[in-house]
Amino acid sequence: MPLRPMPKPSPSPTAPPTNALPFDSTLLFVLDDPISSKSSKPGENVRVHLKSAIVVNGRIVAPAGAPGQIRVVAVSGSNIEDKYGFVDIFFEPLGLPDGSVLPLRAPVARLEPRDSAGHESTVEAEDTVGDIFVPYYTLWQIFRPGKNFVLSPGSELPARTAATITSQANGTIAIVTPRPLPQSSEVPDATFPLSPLATPLPTEVPIPKVRYTPSPSPSPSPIATTTPTP
Repeated sequence: MPLRPMPKPSPSPTAPPTNALPFDSTLLFVLDDPISSKSSKPGENVRVHLKSAIVVNGRIVAPAGAPGQIRVVAVSGSNIEDKYGFVDIFFEPLGLPDGSVLPLRAPVARLEPRDSAGHESTVEAEDTVGDIFVPYYTLWQIFRPGKNFVLSPGSELPARTAATITSQANGTIAIVTPRPLPQSSEVPDATFPLSPLATPLPTEVPIPKVRYTPSPSPSPSPIATTTPTP
């Protein structure tokens, strides 16, 4: 039997270019101040710093330890009825040494405690047993406090780049943001020329108004009358 030809290897995914940091890349920041649903205030700025340097085409765009800020948008502490606290955050743009700024976004804008499915099933089983064997267990469920979200200094928090960093041929760094999405009331730009359904009339030449004059019509001929003979 002749040997079968070896299958060709599947093409590997194209690697990102080395002279650019793609849009939506992940950067890690380290907290210098705590974030807590119990003590943080709306409008407060939390200090962070870049964990690793941003290197594009062998050039350090932002060094490790570059300072950044996270703005606290909204805070809600824990409450009774097992309600958990949360903190809404917003990443401020990262200032670069050349004076430009890199826009960032938070992958998760709301920070809140997460419970696993096993924990939820255990709590549900405990509540079922308590309802059966513990008197007034329902009142304890009502006043059971929830958990607060706390991130202490030194914790790592990811951010996503909202622009592409490109190294130009002249050695400069360009930050390219994507085009804004068209609104529902706007017509998106076409990628090919559109031909009109009919040839448009020139707007410079006025169109003369045509007046219709009725033409004279012939008068009707007289009707002949006959006189009867006696």
